[in-house]
Amino acid sequence: VEGHVKPICRFPPSFPKQGVKEEPAKLKEVTSAAKAGWLKKSSGKFLSSYKDRYIQLERTVIAVYENEELTTCLEKLDLGNYDICHELKSPFKKKHRLVLIRSPKCGNKVQDVKLQAQTPEEKEAWIKALSEGINKAKNTIFDEVLVEIMFLYTGLSC
Repeated sequence: VEGHVKPICRFPPSFPKQGVKEEPAKLKEVTSAAKAGWLKKSSGKFLSSYKDRYIQLERTVIAVYENEELTTCLEKLDLGNYDICHELKSPFKKKHRLVLIRSPKCGNKVQDVKLQAQTPEEKEAWIKALSEGINKAKNTIFDEVLVEIMFLYTGLSC
């Protein structure tokens, strides 16, 4: 039909791309990330070093890549495992650092995540985006529990 626009399907990078014939660059354009960019990420050790990583936030998951090509995902972090994201105070004013604080319910399975932005504005933008992701993750869990309670209360089943 002339004038009809075909909708574009959007899949997360973790979605199996079996049978997809597009080039990786085109797939990257289709992926909708809430926020993406270069940050330095701490290795997590006591005297940790910070390495440049390409970070992509998609709703409630952070994907950490070696580069913008999105070919090598080093790790994925579920924001449902974290309680808060805030500025990491540092004696060095030019270190625009932020930290994701793990939820106590996760115990030692999840570590705090320290990141460093290039500018104070970028740091604030990441804190805002990650905080929104944490809230979405918590609301998703709450919504799932609420649906279960409603089904139990009404006697319906899924």
